[in-house]
Amino acid sequence: MVTIGLGLAVTLFASPDPELVSIRAGWSEFKFQSQAREIHDRYLTLDTHLDVPLMLRTPGFDISREHTWVDHASQVDFPRMKKGGLDGGFFVIFVPQRLLDQELRAYAVDEGFLIANLIRETVGAHADLCGLATTPAEALALKAAGKHVVFMGIENGYVIGRDIGLLEEYHELGVRYFGIVHTRHNDLGDSSTDGRGPMHFGLSSLGRAAVEACNRLGIMIDVSHASDKTTWDILEHTKAPVLASHSGSYAAYPHPRNLNDALLKAIADGGGVVQMNMFSSYIMETTSNPEAAAATKTWGAKYRGNEIISSEMTEQGLLERVELKRAFPPELSDIPTVVDHIDHMVKVMGIDHIGLSGDFDGGGGVADLMDVSQMMNLTVEMLRRGYSAEDLGKMWGANVMRVLAEVQALADN
Repeated sequence: MVTIGLGLAVTLFASPDPELVSIRAGWSEFKFQSQAREIHDRYLTLDTHLDVPLMLRTPGFDISREHTWVDHASQVDFPRMKKGGLDGGFFVIFVPQRLLDQELRAYAVDEGFLIANLIRETVGAHADLCGLATTPAEALALKAAGKHVVFMGIENGYVIGRDIGLLEEYHELGVRYFGIVHTRHNDLGDSSTDGRGPMHFGLSSLGRAAVEACNRLGIMIDVSHASDKTTWDILEHTKAPVLASHSGSYAAYPHPRNLNDALLKAIADGGGVVQMNMFSSYIMETTSNPEAAAATKTWGAKYRGNEIISSEMTEQGLLERVELKRAFPPELSDIPTVVDHIDHMVKVMGIDHIGLSGDFDGGGGVADLMDVSQMMNLTVEMLRRGYSAEDLGKMWGANVMRVLAEVQALADN
């Protein structure tokens, strides 16, 4: 422990001498780092959108071992969670959108359950390190036991095809949020980024049935990726608060994936929460890289086209995805820009309705926050801007757990 006498302390913090100013800045940074560690130790810290199942399906990946973004294009594993003070989060069941025909819907359903069971098997294989949570109480108990918390969420309602009854099966497996759409329209509703124009002009009748089923089961409805009209329709039909698992502020950067102030306010008024996304191209203008775009298009046509592919081909595609990411590192935004979005959302929604998500292993990451080992860098920046430990405890986990508890309580009534 370093002790500073009163006279020296006064000199350090009052003198304009450049060397002493530098020492003062270093001391302040040390103080913020210490505060950040204390906050992450004290509060439940969750990321609501981790695409780690994409890595779990990649041959050779072991979530119990430490990897790197540079060497493995990986952003999440248990050793790095520990380094970054992240207790856990929602592992996402994601199946890319393909054509809306009977065969491909059935394929999506099979893929969705395969991923759900893979998550459960992974948790079982590493029971000494983690546990599956389905309630806030279970999450807190896992933290108290020194284990990482694994929730399950769905990104893209394509995984239920047109069978709303499958939501009950997913709920039994442990799924606790359901994302209506992804980057293209599906049977449930319109996406914010499908360039073909509206398909349903918002939420479809099947989508409304899915909202009702989620309310009945106690599953949070995730509005990230949904078009503005789809989101308004969800807010109109839901009886429970909603979640945006990884979204930003449109006012801070006008990307269609981000939520405008009217939607932010409506989500907050309904008791919901928006988890700030750290996907760089959604929060900054990026420059075109024709070579990267061509390589990505070729990969997508091969592995995410409208053809059913074997498990072996899926694994090969995931290996090639790693090489693609290594060959073409993304253009990155930065942590201050992320916090600019948070600052604006707090002004619009209030501190009780904001959370955090890196969108790691799914394209997320900004400079100095490219994997879960660097999570405390975000906390440090928010401390610099005056957020309190209580504020950060809410944003890192308490807010989304409140929403989950309310959704589950309404389902029980």
